[in-house]
Amino acid sequence: MSFNSHKRKLLDESEPLAHRGSHGRSCALLVAQKLGLTRDAVIERVAQNSSVDLHNPQSSADLLIALAELESMR
Repeated sequence: MSFNSHKRKLLDESEPLAHRGSHGRSCALLVAQKLGLTRDAVIERVAQNSSVDLHNPQSSADLLIALAELESMR
């Protein structure tokens, strides 16, 4: 799936937060592939720049913040 497909599923508030977080991590993987980094390196950079842990998002707002960071890295 593409970044935009995962983004749409991340934004779908009818899904559980954990499921939406999984799509956030998939977005991170696609960004990592594009940049030649590991997924974990991208997730760590998101955490450093936004204080959001994509392994354990606490709210929808966290996911939106992380998504904005991922989009800026693209």
